[in-house]
Amino acid sequence: MNIRPSLKRYFLVSVLVTGIVTIAAMTYVSYHFYFLGVDFSTSDFMRANAYRVAVSDGKPREIGGFTVATRWQDLPTAVRSHLHESDLVEDRLLKFVDGNPLLSPPKTRYFAIKLNRGGELRYVSSMFEGGPEGLEEPKEPPQFFHIFAIALGAIFLFSLVPVLLLRKIATPVEHLTRWAGNLGPEELDKPAPEFHFSELDSLASLVRSSLRSVQESVNREKLFLGHASHELRTPIAVTRANSELLRKMIDKGIGTARQLEVLERIERASLTMTDLTETLLWLNRHSDKALPTSEVAVDGMIEKLTEELSYLLSGKKVEVSISCEPTTLVLPEALCRIVIANMIRNAFQYTYSGRVEIRLAGKRLEIINFNETEGRSTDELGFGLGLELSERLLGQQRWGYSNTATGAGRHVVIEFGGKGIRPEPAGH
Repeated sequence: MNIRPSLKRYFLVSVLVTGIVTIAAMTYVSYHFYFLGVDFSTSDFMRANAYRVAVSDGKPREIGGFTVATRWQDLPTAVRSHLHESDLVEDRLLKFVDGNPLLSPPKTRYFAIKLNRGGELRYVSSMFEGGPEGLEEPKEPPQFFHIFAIALGAIFLFSLVPVLLLRKIATPVEHLTRWAGNLGPEELDKPAPEFHFSELDSLASLVRSSLRSVQESVNREKLFLGHASHELRTPIAVTRANSELLRKMIDKGIGTARQLEVLERIERASLTMTDLTETLLWLNRHSDKALPTSEVAVDGMIEKLTEELSYLLSGKKVEVSISCEPTTLVLPEALCRIVIANMIRNAFQYTYSGRVEIRLAGKRLEIINFNETEGRSTDELGFGLGLELSERLLGQQRWGYSNTATGAGRHVVIEFGGKGIRPEPAGH
């Protein structure tokens, strides 16, 4: 079975293993130094009593529980039977312990040391034997049992602390996980909640900002697709209609000049689609790079767009009047076409019976629609996706723009910001 890694489990196991190993090592060190201290105290007492009294060969002396002699054979038989003279090293304690001090107090303990002070040898021994004739066995457990008890208590506390600490940390982390999992478009505009720790708060802000960026990208893509499908309808319709017309003209053998006119309309529609796509991509990317400009005959563009969009008036009783002064401006041509086409399209689309007036004087373009059909709400006149796109483009270019409601329609005014080109005098 494959167990997935968990930060919680990894942290807990790492801390517990580290703590248990550390406490076990310290327990062993304490245990070792406990007996080392006992040995050191015993040997120190032996040294202190070795030369306190005079002894001679065959006449050992008992002092404070220690036997002091000048020869090894003068020490008690029990000591010599458990310890060997050959193992003695001068000034180093030799011992024998019968029993396991980890489980119970030792039954017998034998100690001996060989000392030499100025050539005067001394053998000092001590023994502790259990039973009725020896030392009374203590009723309490050995002293180092307390060390083990303290070690076990320390391990328990050390295990409890990381568990509580982990719970303190895991709760806000789980809260953050749930919050991020339920984070939808509506919650992206709300401030992130607090998660108790500054690091988690920073992470929550980062998650929120990242998702907002993704959501904005998705919204831009959706908006781009909507605008593209809206704006490309007209040139696609023009291309299809003129392609069918060109095929019929070829089948009927109509003259080349007429066919070239139709082909020119198809080429113009394809160029329009290219310009529209580039402009929409530029708008969607929020590019700081300015669109290329050229000299645009605004009056001619208005007449061509009115002709192309006339299919929107099919079956309607709508009168269209165009009053355009010859005007050439330096403008982004594709952007200008989108804005003018959308304004004319909206006027045509939302006028069911009445008239549409288009006026161009200098840099000022006015489009007014009068809808005479009863039962139509004036609030719906002159609105649509194209109008939204046009408003964005006008805002990007900082051109003057107003769209006001009239009694039965809308009055749209656009002030182009391009540089005007003075027309050449007649005869030149």
